[in-house]
Amino acid sequence: RDHELFAEYKLLCNNVPSGVYVVPSFKSLQVWHGMIFIKIGMFADGCFKFNLYIPDNFPYARPSLRFVTPVFHPQIKASGELNLAKAFPTWTPRKDRIWHLLRYTKRCFFSINTFDATNPEAAEAVHKSIDTFRNRAKLCVERSIKMNITEESDLTPADDGNVFNVSPLPSIELEKIKEKLLSGVKAPFCSSLVRRALKTLT
Repeated sequence: RDHELFAEYKLLCNNVPSGVYVVPSFKSLQVWHGMIFIKIGMFADGCFKFNLYIPDNFPYARPSLRFVTPVFHPQIKASGELNLAKAFPTWTPRKDRIWHLLRYTKRCFFSINTFDATNPEAAEAVHKSIDTFRNRAKLCVERSIKMNITEESDLTPADDGNVFNVSPLPSIELEKIKEKLLSGVKAPFCSSLVRRALKTLT
């Protein structure tokens, strides 16, 4: 099974969808931590953490995916579990791949499909008022940014090797980076995500 997982991860590295990042857990090869960055659409600027769980009988069974960051979506349960049965009713070994699953996961943020919804509240919001759903999506985006900076989750413990668990910078360090950004000097580790985070905290 480990050989299958290594092969899957290598395929993922070569075919990973843009804006999707995945790293295996230190504790188990059957748990992969990930994050999706959304640039456009109703969930634009969101950065959503998830865990991918690979069953013991993989590749003969479908993995499952659960968002750590709350996402209000017809195909995502309140618990964070993504409905994969819709896109992958069966899982064919060495034909269906984990990168296919992640590609579908990202597409869900752009295609708000209510057919066979697993979150009735979100599906109802889409049908009754798309503006209401858009506002709920915006709240998810805002919370995703704040959670990634200020909160930890029991689903991703600090000793699990999850590189997506980050701690807020001390005020002094934050001010130094802000000064460098404003002066045009490149500060270490200042990506577009950090810039959005600084804007949110200001």
